[in-house]
Amino acid sequence: MNTRLLCSFAGILWLSSAWAVSPQSIMEGKLLFEKEWQPSNPIHGSDGLGPLFNATSCVACHQQGGTGGAGGAEFNAKSIGIEAIEIYGDPITSLSLASLISRFHPDFVQGEGNIVNVANLPHHGGSQTLRQFHDAMTARAGAEFSEEGGPLEASEVQIANASPILFEQEVDGYRIRIAARMYERNTTALFGAGQIDMVSDELLDTQVKKQRSHREISGRPSTLEDGRYGKFGWRANVATLLEFTDQACANEMGLQTRRKPQSSDVTNPTYQNSAFDISDKQVKSLGDFVAALPAPRRQPPNNPRDLAALHNGETLFNSIGCSVCHVQDMGPAQGIYSDLLLHDMGGSTIDLNHAEPYIVDRELAYNEVESTVPKGFTYQTNLAYYGETSTIQIPTGTDSSIGMNSASLRSPRYDNIQRPLTFSFYAPESPPSLTAFRFIGSKLNPDTKNNWVALERTKQQRSPQKARTRIEAYEQMNIESTRFNQEWRTAPLWGLRDSAPYYHDGRAETVLEAIAMHSGESEGTRDRFLNLSYEDRQDVLAFLDSLVAPH
Repeated sequence: MNTRLLCSFAGILWLSSAWAVSPQSIMEGKLLFEKEWQPSNPIHGSDGLGPLFNATSCVACHQQGGTGGAGGAEFNAKSIGIEAIEIYGDPITSLSLASLISRFHPDFVQGEGNIVNVANLPHHGGSQTLRQFHDAMTARAGAEFSEEGGPLEASEVQIANASPILFEQEVDGYRIRIAARMYERNTTALFGAGQIDMVSDELLDTQVKKQRSHREISGRPSTLEDGRYGKFGWRANVATLLEFTDQACANEMGLQTRRKPQSSDVTNPTYQNSAFDISDKQVKSLGDFVAALPAPRRQPPNNPRDLAALHNGETLFNSIGCSVCHVQDMGPAQGIYSDLLLHDMGGSTIDLNHAEPYIVDRELAYNEVESTVPKGFTYQTNLAYYGETSTIQIPTGTDSSIGMNSASLRSPRYDNIQRPLTFSFYAPESPPSLTAFRFIGSKLNPDTKNNWVALERTKQQRSPQKARTRIEAYEQMNIESTRFNQEWRTAPLWGLRDSAPYYHDGRAETVLEAIAMHSGESEGTRDRFLNLSYEDRQDVLAFLDSLVAPH
């Protein structure tokens, strides 16, 4: 794939700058990583920590196996995803739609009235009203949660994910029904992140080509709109470690950066942070420290018998197909055991913060418009931290009201007091459109006589007319349909022993549980493992248990 970088985002120069690292910057980054952030930052004149946050420091969540490690289920980030909406009653407007959905949780309605189907549930902060909404959601999830904010343990993650959250209410002549679910993300270890940052897009392309002819496995890169590949995050939706660090500051601790605004409390719309909370120098120092964290290692046993079992387990790991996705070496990332690609892991892994759509081709497209028409949208680098969301909106052309004849609705249904279904939404399983565009630039057309506007006016007026037009250039992105709600980056296995619980949301307490939960593309490999003899399965687990944090 030709990954041309045609990005107009001003901050891209900062994000893609050479990683010049000094020992002093690494030490400053370590102090910042371990720092307990507080509300109010007198240095920058900003609000400091929060107002919404999951933890008060980086190390609070990243601590298993040492500073920078993974986190337990109690630190899981939480969100609520809307799977379906049905509204019965009178014709509905965009304003009434937003009002109805905000009764379920106000965070689904964003700035300028945009409605999305996923709302994050920060562990701490916010107004009393927002905390009440948070507590209502966690109560509906049916699981037990810790003081830190996440579930008490892996089994509670399973309970929360398996418990549908249903909401039904009568409001102003409408009946609204919402089916939703809690989704979670477990804290990943940061060991070896600097090596991952150096893995090239070409190496990912090589892995895609290798898997193209495989009968079971078909990984694909996380294609970002600006032409790069993502490598960081469970969805691999962030391209570089520095960007990942920048976004984590804002999303996890509410530390606003120059590029990433902090999460806002929608129940307190007048509140504004007066400045950024963390400087570019501090963000870079944090990134330098994370990049300097050593990669995990292998710790073979000293006993010759156990060593032989480990070697047998490694051989079986390769022969049954685990190594097709869990590739041992990816260029500079030696011993990573990941291809860093996205794979369909089956319906049981659905999370509505979906993966990036798979852009398979790009081409230039042009459009001529009158010079008075506002210029096209200038694309900014994708800043979705947990993954993209889907938009909930009334179909185009029926913004004031929609009825049962709308082509976007399913078969007519009625509630129990015979009101028609006037609006419905169902979370898409794959990209709703297979073509997307982003504005690149424009220039005035010097020909005022032979452009389409002038010719159309000449035809209408039956006399020569002039008009000034502008030629706009777009990049057309052609998308391949995938089940993007259940696509996940192959989890690196280095440091596996010290990173429980497992899976993207920490639902598996043990490595054996995690293997048994594999589905989708990995079903065949899973079944070959489960069909091994007990002794051989134990040898594979012994091999995996030798992958430890760097300590």
